[in-house]
Amino acid sequence: MPRLDHVTIETRDAPGMIGFLEAVLGVREGYRPPFPSPGHWLYLDDRPVIHLSLTSRSTDFPPGIFNHVAFSLYEFGPALERIKAGGYRYEYYDIPDTDLGQVFVYGPEGVKIELQYPRPA
Repeated sequence: MPRLDHVTIETRDAPGMIGFLEAVLGVREGYRPPFPSPGHWLYLDDRPVIHLSLTSRSTDFPPGIFNHVAFSLYEFGPALERIKAGGYRYEYYDIPDTDLGQVFVYGPEGVKIELQYPRPA
């Protein structure tokens, strides 16, 4: 059965992007094979789910090339505190006809991350 393995994000500023993804998702940087091009692998649950590839483009990605990637989140309170502490812009929404909420967090270079979480009953 196919499953999503990872997402690759091109970045001009690896430390800034890593800091954003650590704050929002709690990822940690881990082993990356010695590819000839520079990059970083970020892990969740011992899986490298986000690959960062360094690029030298001069502008952010325009909206619409890749809109966002979503992650399930079960401890929303601590994540929201990290998002606020980082000063990242975010928006709340409820997912209609479900018990889920979602937060879109906007990070460096036009990256948008969706966090889904169970809303309190």
